[in-house]
Amino acid sequence: MSRILIVEDTRLMRDSLVDVLTELGHQAITAENGAEGVNMIASGETFDLIITDIIMPEMDGIEAILEIQTMCPQTPIIAISGGSARLEKTAGLDTAKRLGAVAVLEKPFEIDALLAAIAVATKA
Repeated sequence: MSRILIVEDTRLMRDSLVDVLTELGHQAITAENGAEGVNMIASGETFDLIITDIIMPEMDGIEAILEIQTMCPQTPIIAISGGSARLEKTAGLDTAKRLGAVAVLEKPFEIDALLAAIAVATKA
């Protein structure tokens, strides 16, 4: 199956995604923020798919998407977000979509929605 990088600052969400993806046979690798994810890619790690949160400390998902697309423009990206007190969910997701994310999901999302997004992303 696919080697998937999960860039997510919330441990529960990160662990949940790893559990679901691993159960489906994917190899799930995690980063706690955009900077960590970008550094992994910059160090030569490759992925078939990247799932990134939008609102994170150190480097947010929008900055991470821009950096990742520079280093590996062919790798599909799925953006996820639950919004924040200062930013509604759709604002960051709309920006991610305009920047090239192949799918976007509002948290909380159903596993079926994630699986559909992964199917779209891995065919992109």
